[in-house]
Amino acid sequence: MYRFKGLEYLRVIIAGVSESLVPRASVDQWERTDRTRHKRELQRANSLFFVAATRARDALAISWNGEPSRFLTPLRAATDRNQ
Repeated sequence: MYRFKGLEYLRVIIAGVSESLVPRASVDQWERTDRTRHKRELQRANSLFFVAATRARDALAISWNGEPSRFLTPLRAATDRNQ
């Protein structure tokens, strides 16, 4: 996802969007010691995921194993409303 900025693809698959992978588990470690940094790192990870997801021009597929990332909650809610 780090190399997607400024690029566009017909189709994009983002695999492994599971909790503790996106965002990385290390981001949540900041919540106990430095809430400001935790918020900043969480926003950075969310922005990175957003950039990767918006690189798809025609189709986007997102997969996960186990618990889906918290970043997918708004997408899942929007999908449920549209069905």
